Amino acid sequence: LEVTSNYFYFLFLGIIGAIFANTTGAGGGVIFIPIFNSLELSELQALSTSFAIQCFGMTAGTMTWWTYYKEKVKHHSQLNVNSWSQYPIILKCCIPASITGLWLCQFADLQPPQSMPFTFGVFSIVLGVILGLNCIYRNQYSDDQVLSKKDLYPIVLVSFLGGIITGWLSVGVGELIVIYLLLKRTAPIVAIAAGVTVSAATVWASAYIHFSPSAQTYFQIVLFAGPGAILGGVLARRIVT
Repeated sequence: LEVTSNYFYFLFLGIIGAIFANTTGAGGGVIFIPIFNSLELSELQALSTSFAIQCFGMTAGTMTWWTYYKEKVKHHSQLNVNSWSQYPIILKCCIPASITGLWLCQFADLQPPQSMPFTFGVFSIVLGVILGLNCIYRNQYSDDQVLSKKDLYPIVLVSFLGGIITGWLSVGVGELIVIYLLLKRTAPIVAIAAGVTVSAATVWASAYIHFSPSAQTYFQIVLFAGPGAILGGVLARRIVT
């Protein structure tokens, strides 16, 4: 009862973070990290706790997006086959590269150039500027737009770098993939689904650290934010569509 009274409100944080993450392709850490910093959690506690919560939310989001993809492919309802046909191809290119970048960051103990809050802030501002410019110049997508083979090579590099950044900040790879695909005029709904799925695979690749008994994870927060993130992940796809 004491734990519930002290941490129950994190349920709503999990819902909000997962909805944001799964409607944009960005990791839930975009919401969690600033909140945890304001609560004066240590950098390791904030990072591990964010990773753990995303294992719930991004997985729920991935399952709903994958179900949506399979239903649309099966029924060809309101679906351009060309647009969604590249979804599994993108995953095959991005997931191994992202996990490789994450593991390199963790096993080689690569450190961010500055403190985590500063690096997080710079990363967020840069992404915001790129998205803003993309909106200003209205880079129109096309349902018939399909990535060429030469477009797939850069996305592997983007995913690898995103995996390293995710190891630093618990966010990164989903955002970078979505932005790259939008710049390539991929349908936004496909870009979001790809970003969510790659993020889910990436955060689970570090679960052996963040769910271990010696982890810095704040499990009282995860106890409530995790189920909230599942609910948010399920709702997010309906909001987008």
